Amino acid sequence: MANTRGLAPAVALIVLFAATWLEARPSQEQTSPPAAQGTALPQRIRVSQRVEEGLIAKKVQPQYPQQAREQHIQGMVVLKAQISKEGDVIQLELVSGHPMLVPAAIEAVKQWKYKPFLLNGQPLVVETQIAVTFTLALPEDAKGEPNPSGVVGDVPGGTPCGQTGAASGAVLARNADGPQRVRLSTDAAQGLIATKIQPEYPDLARKARIQGTVCLKSEISKDGDVAEVHLISGHPALAQAAIDAVKQWKYKPYLLDGRAVEVETLVTVNFTLAGN
Repeated sequence: MANTRGLAPAVALIVLFAATWLEARPSQEQTSPPAAQGTALPQRIRVSQRVEEGLIAKKVQPQYPQQAREQHIQGMVVLKAQISKEGDVIQLELVSGHPMLVPAAIEAVKQWKYKPFLLNGQPLVVETQIAVTFTLALPEDAKGEPNPSGVVGDVPGGTPCGQTGAASGAVLARNADGPQRVRLSTDAAQGLIATKIQPEYPDLARKARIQGTVCLKSEISKDGDVAEVHLISGHPALAQAAIDAVKQWKYKPYLLDGRAVEVETLVTVNFTLAGN
């Protein structure tokens, strides 16, 4: 019994020492490096084309494909690109573009070099879009002139499209519930335009030095969309370009007595080559 009583203080001392050591020992979480406790950075980030263009260190221009040049094929090739942390183009996917132009665009962009994109001081893999435009040079007799384009407006010094006496807001059809459609003057309708797409000057018309005015009758829905476009007059080489552009226009709804109604109006599209 005496021996047992002598061991008790020693055992108590050992237990107290062990508890003190365990309490003082840092936990596994406390020994983890600080970086592991913070929010991890993404492995890849999507960047807008405009932002990424500012990081281009080396840009290789594409070689215009001979067959596309001979056939006067122009246009834009859009690519989805993945750029490494070092700024190398490591992957390209086609988004859109003419088949004759795509290989040349891809071959050129593969050679581009970017400055690393840094986030919190660390470089990241970037995903972005790249647009490569192929444009043929103007003929020798047209060099020095600005690129020709269609200009929308009234015929100078005359009534547009032969329009005479068309009152703004003249009712064309009416039923018991109110008017279904009204005719607006060209000037009144132009004041409602929310989006105006300029026509592309047809290549054949440009080479043949064809100019002039295309007159169209446009029918606009209650929502402001161009529902129908009919040709009234204009050179055949210019008419389709004018129609294609006007079909994409967007108008503010025309309100009559507080209600949106359909609109009929005349549109003039002037095609003029620079230097004339």
